[in-house]
Amino acid sequence: MQLLHYYLSAALSLLSLTATSLPNGAPRCKITESVITQGHKIPQGSLGLVMKLPASYTPGGPPIPITITSATGASVKFAGILAYVTTGAVQDSVLTAKAGGPAVNGVAAHVGRFRHIRAKQLRPQTAALCTALNVKNAHPKSTITHSVPLNATTPFTIMWSPPRRDKGVVTVNVVISSGSSKSPWQIVPSGQIQSVAATAGHANAAAKNNAKSNGTSKNNAKSNKAKKATANARKATKKAKA
Repeated sequence: MQLLHYYLSAALSLLSLTATSLPNGAPRCKITESVITQGHKIPQGSLGLVMKLPASYTPGGPPIPITITSATGASVKFAGILAYVTTGAVQDSVLTAKAGGPAVNGVAAHVGRFRHIRAKQLRPQTAALCTALNVKNAHPKSTITHSVPLNATTPFTIMWSPPRRDKGVVTVNVVISSGSSKSPWQIVPSGQIQSVAATAGHANAAAKNNAKSNGTSKNNAKSNKAKKATANARKATKKAKA
């Protein structure tokens, strides 16, 4: 009987560990304050973390760095992470609160893929967890989490490969945990990265508009010259008759 009680206690302890601290990865595939609060048992705090991102990406181009750092420059230790990049300019924790919208159930697709994650003790998020939340990953490594409790410090950089097709502006979503259940955690304020293709498209459109404007100005100038010439000719004719 005592042995049975021991095994039951051990099983319950393991279940509790899996549901809360999850040393081998985050329990969800979306970053919302309510979901993360359930796992940590405490409201979101602030670890003073911010993102440093490049201004643009090239579709199908080289990987770009996504860096999590302290706003003050101080070194911040953390143990857990969940990260992904979504289409559009709205942070996922805001978008998922909406019904419908441009994506299924208001859930934006996770695009691109993270590189060299094993060296950072990271892994792809479990596919079933993403499927359960209607999340579509463009690649298994589109959503990543920690594979073991991290002993990481900021600045912490992960490399992200852009999708081959132009997705326009994309938003980086990251949540950082300092430890297991009842430990401070923070959804890092998201940042946006613009597509070089989209930027080039805007530049081309602007150039075309400028060209049209310049063409219109030239035509107006020619028209004005012609009008002046006609007026001068009329004056000359009147003088000759006089």
